Amino acid sequence: MTSLPHIQVFALGGTIAMTPGAASASPGVVPSLTATDLVAGVPEIAKVAHVTAETLMQVGSANLTLAHVAEVCRRAEAGSAAGYVVTQGTDSMEETAFAAFLLYEGDAPIVFTGAMRSANIPGADGAANLLAAIRVAASGGAPHVSVVMNDEIHDPARVRKSHTSSVAAFTSSGGPEGQIVEGRVFLRGPLPVRHAPMKLDAAKAQPVALLTATLDDTTALVEALPSLGYKGAVIAAYGGGHLSEPWADAAAKLAAEMPVVLATRTGAGRVLEKSYGYRGAEIDLIERGLIPSGGLDTRKARILLSLLLGSYGTEDAKARFYGFASGI
Repeated sequence: MTSLPHIQVFALGGTIAMTPGAASASPGVVPSLTATDLVAGVPEIAKVAHVTAETLMQVGSANLTLAHVAEVCRRAEAGSAAGYVVTQGTDSMEETAFAAFLLYEGDAPIVFTGAMRSANIPGADGAANLLAAIRVAASGGAPHVSVVMNDEIHDPARVRKSHTSSVAAFTSSGGPEGQIVEGRVFLRGPLPVRHAPMKLDAAKAQPVALLTATLDDTTALVEALPSLGYKGAVIAAYGGGHLSEPWADAAAKLAAEMPVVLATRTGAGRVLEKSYGYRGAEIDLIERGLIPSGGLDTRKARILLSLLLGSYGTEDAKARFYGFASGI
């Protein structure tokens, strides 16, 4: 009989680990289930893999940091499992998974998963998501890093949480990379090309602001960034990459002091580079020093720029950012 692959589960907390708090505390759910609890709650896992489980923390995912992601990557790089599954809250999963996508240099796949419904309510999805993630990690053909939710496999560079509560909250531009059907893992096509390691150091990440352009807003926040200690900025612009003339002037001035990435606030689609020529449109902004974010959304652009600024000089970071983002 062929032995089952060894999969390591790292639990960080989140809705998948939440149950109702004590009566004297908050009436809502709080992180309480351990990694061992989660695995024990899904007997079917024993047919798929030999699983070991470790609880690294029990927090809501808004409390996770790049340092936490780096620690998960370090443990996976030093381990000997055939694959790794990380359970966490869904609120920041699109960011933590992308950070791992950039930082992780190991060979065994890492799969991020969680739940949209806590275990105490009807239709809880945590058990199904955990089983699906373990199936992907144990499949022998999983992406280097992925997000598995609702029986779908997502590329960390493209996935986003697009709904506050739906079990189908996780969506990707261009659709998922694959699915789990009747217990089998199906990938839509060849695995995404794994980027060359960029030797990024999460401990050196620099503060990068994320600002959203909105109708008739002042430029005060844009102008204040240097004095607030930020070393870079991402601007979520209108449409394909457009700003009002006052914002365009302020952004151009800021780009002379620090890297400024031009992204879109729409939530889907690439930032344009050569379509609109009026003042404040993408051609003008790029000519005045802003860096187009390619297919990266605002939050992922911020993580990439933050890590690059900490590991490379400003000009090198700008070139590396564009080289990476333009290929997404």
